[in-house]
Amino acid sequence: MRSLHPWPLFPSNLEPPAARSLSLQFAMQEFVACFKIVAQIREQVPKLIRGEEPLKEIGFLSKELEKFLLFSLDNPFAQKGGSLDKLCFYCDMLLQASRVNGQEAVGMQLEYLRNEMLATRAKIFTWKRKYPPSSIVLTEIDRLCDALVEGLRDFFEALFPYFEEARSDENILFYLIEQRRVLNKLLECPKVEQLLSRLYPSGPAHLRAILCEGYTRRGFSDFYAKHESLIDSIEWTVGPCASSTMH
Repeated sequence: MRSLHPWPLFPSNLEPPAARSLSLQFAMQEFVACFKIVAQIREQVPKLIRGEEPLKEIGFLSKELEKFLLFSLDNPFAQKGGSLDKLCFYCDMLLQASRVNGQEAVGMQLEYLRNEMLATRAKIFTWKRKYPPSSIVLTEIDRLCDALVEGLRDFFEALFPYFEEARSDENILFYLIEQRRVLNKLLECPKVEQLLSRLYPSGPAHLRAILCEGYTRRGFSDFYAKHESLIDSIEWTVGPCASSTMH
């Protein structure tokens, strides 16, 4: 039977450490994708919402938001998942393979994001009957984008225990190091450096040893040597973010 999900699935016999590693990496990729979609919505919607062609404008708005979360599931075989759909799916895989306590934190953040999307969806349905002034539409979309950004940043905070659980996984560590500038920009804070400093309080030597051992054991010593300089560029003495809630 064909899967309903048009995104990568994991073998049923995959060991928990491998499942945790893959699901966390895929989740982080969709996490970044969600931010990109929000940025696109912020850029495109004000250009096209003019209050001149209500039905056309609502159709455009629905199409843009569907990139984040599916609005129609009448025929799931014909649908493509939005980034939030995928994020929820990979987090479900992560939670199943993880031994982290307090897993409800991740679920609560995802539920918050979903509820914000559904609330806007409900308003769009009412707009089809009576289209409001474009200023009201734009205000609602701007509010939604702010809520999504806030929720995504809180979601990253909720992932901290899972990064801690994967602190000896060279693939997760390399992803964080390689993408740290992108992630820090999205989070508006050097969260990756803060995270690495918490995971490896003794400093970069510990992180370097884990990466070297992991890649060498798998026969990728050349890969490690080629990218080792990325570790040297990490700043280990960073101050707390103004809005940081990590404990």
